[in-house]
Amino acid sequence: MKDRSAINLSETYLDIGNDFIENDWYQQAITMLTKAIELNPSYGMAYERRGLAHGLMGKYEDAIADFTVAIKFDDTRAGNHLNLGLSYYKLWRLDEAIKHYNKAIELSSDIPLFYINRGIALHYLGETKKAIADYNKAIKLNTEDTEVYTYRGEALADLGKYEKALADYDKALALNPRDIHAYAGRALVMSYPG
Repeated sequence: MKDRSAINLSETYLDIGNDFIENDWYQQAITMLTKAIELNPSYGMAYERRGLAHGLMGKYEDAIADFTVAIKFDDTRAGNHLNLGLSYYKLWRLDEAIKHYNKAIELSSDIPLFYINRGIALHYLGETKKAIADYNKAIKLNTEDTEVYTYRGEALADLGKYEKALADYDKALALNPRDIHAYAGRALVMSYPG
């Protein structure tokens, strides 16, 4: 059994690391979270938070390593699978990203962001109809998310469904008149002949 004072100290380091993350001091967070792990190597939450800090610094291989360990300690945290998927996505390892988005959805099927991220990866892989299905599911879960209408508009435009794409861009702009991506997508579709 671990020394209770070491466990308490590791929890303190975790709290400090979380505060550093909230203040965008990622390297300091990594230092504190590493100390938490050194004191308690089975502290899954410390790996999770350090993975987040690594990801926010653009250190995606390190993030993957930490999220993988965190998942070994607790495979039921959907957010870890999302973050692992995002790290793989950033390295353009889309099949691995989708695998973890699938697991996040399996664990928590009511989170629109999981479907949006999987839809983005599917779209990049040329699975546009599957991407649209994910965007549709995300919209059913949250009709007020501007981003998902923009992503679905892009996918619809790729399929030549310009009227529907324009409707999605218009919906995005109705929700957020400052959405430059929706304006750009709308302008692009409007430039197509016919």
